[in-house]
Amino acid sequence: MRLSVLLLSICAACVSAAGTTIIRVRTVDGSVLRVPLPDDGSSSTISSILNTAGIDLNAADSDGKGSLKCQVGPPGRQTDVLDLSPNGKDRDTTAEELGLKHGSMITILPPPMPKKKEAQVTSTVEEDENNNRFDPFPDLAKSISFSAANRRARALSRGVSRGMTYGDISRVRSTMHTVEHQPTGALNRVYVCQVGAARFQNHCVVQSKKKKPKGNTTKKGQDLNTIENRVALLFGTINKERVDQSRKVARTSLSTSREDQKMCEVAKVHAIWEPPLQKPMINGKHYDEGCLLSTYIGNAQDAPAKETATDRAIRVAGWLGLQPVGWIFSYADEDRHEDGDALPVHGRDAVVGAKLQIETMKLKGRDEGRKFITLTLDGRIGAAEAFQLSDVCVQMVAENVLSPPIVDEKLQSTRFMTLKDPVVVSGEETKRLDSVLLLVNTAMLSHVGLYSGGTNAPIGGNVKKTSGALLGKTRKRILAALEKKDGSEALSELCDFDVLLAIDALIGKEESEKLCLLVRKYARGQKKGTVINEHLKLTLRSVLGE
Repeated sequence: MRLSVLLLSICAACVSAAGTTIIRVRTVDGSVLRVPLPDDGSSSTISSILNTAGIDLNAADSDGKGSLKCQVGPPGRQTDVLDLSPNGKDRDTTAEELGLKHGSMITILPPPMPKKKEAQVTSTVEEDENNNRFDPFPDLAKSISFSAANRRARALSRGVSRGMTYGDISRVRSTMHTVEHQPTGALNRVYVCQVGAARFQNHCVVQSKKKKPKGNTTKKGQDLNTIENRVALLFGTINKERVDQSRKVARTSLSTSREDQKMCEVAKVHAIWEPPLQKPMINGKHYDEGCLLSTYIGNAQDAPAKETATDRAIRVAGWLGLQPVGWIFSYADEDRHEDGDALPVHGRDAVVGAKLQIETMKLKGRDEGRKFITLTLDGRIGAAEAFQLSDVCVQMVAENVLSPPIVDEKLQSTRFMTLKDPVVVSGEETKRLDSVLLLVNTAMLSHVGLYSGGTNAPIGGNVKKTSGALLGKTRKRILAALEKKDGSEALSELCDFDVLLAIDALIGKEESEKLCLLVRKYARGQKKGTVINEHLKLTLRSVLGE
């Protein structure tokens, strides 16, 4: 009995509602309103339908202009957009003209997102940085960072139910750098001055001020010396030589001419210059890269009012026919060689080397400046290794994708770097990068640099380690050589970059340039006829005898 009554009531409700047309209105917040149309609903305008649903057609956006718009159908469907602004032409369109039927939906479109002032300032700053940025490798440069591209894509997809499309995701991914192992660099091999490397390692050893205990209290093999890590700039030349340096083979008329053999570019280090007044951090565990970066970076820009020590070194090196070809740093970390997979160059070192290479590329041009070497030296035993930085590493440092890690008291290993923007490694996105992917192995050979002082030079050098001033015994030795009739001994004593740089600080630039040109001719083998004139001798006696 109750079931029959319920069925009769439902049928009555359906018969009463059969003559009413229901239109659904979807608001901006996603809620759906149902508006019944009268019997003559086909003549109802869209403005009257929305007024019945409680939609304010005179609402204005943040610019003060009414811009209410809607479309017939659910969101995302490609249909004509109706302008319902006060002066819009679609306000009086009837339901019949729009083809509205029972159950049709009208979607109110959200207003355009207002541009925030902060976003405008941020985008302007980013655009200025990108416009003023020097790209060492333009083919690898990204016009916009991953963070900025991701923010922009999310802002554009806001208010759209479908979110970011595959095209948007692909465009954002294209802003990531692809880090791969680079097999070769600009240089095939590097010749390191053995005298300069030994002197650099000697300067890293600091004798302890503690007195050695008497008796047998000192353990066998105990070393009271400590290691203070240092940094230096490499000056040398870029030369071409044959890739195959094997001994000569018997030649016949059918042999290939030697000019057709493959050539390669090599770097020859003739002088290792240590910036004065270095202050290693954390009790000497980390080198002071600031003493080099602060004076080397910006060297290609406007010259400062006062010439720095690095500027003087580059100027004197130019008179000797040398140019910056790399840098060297020492380390004494136990974790760099604790296992077979250990690496002497960590992320912090790669960032410093990339900054120096970028400035060298500004100074010498992209083609010449990219021939830059990173040397590592174990301060405890003097073992050295040579590397080049990959092109993508240098470009990422230029774009601030690789930021230098903070040096703390713990001096944690930075072989695995945590990035602020992801990169693509082996087809996967990651923010944790192994520093080994940033390096290019480079063959290293030994030789004696032209301006190292020769194999007979003191192991500690001819100048003071802290200030770079001449030692007293060096002054006496040069003065004694100047008294001899044969000037070759004096020129031989002056074939030391540190000595020439110290003398440059005592005499004028004109006399210093003449002296460097004489030493350059003598060091390159033009010994006959190369003598120091009386004017230069008098100048040297006056400044060295003080």
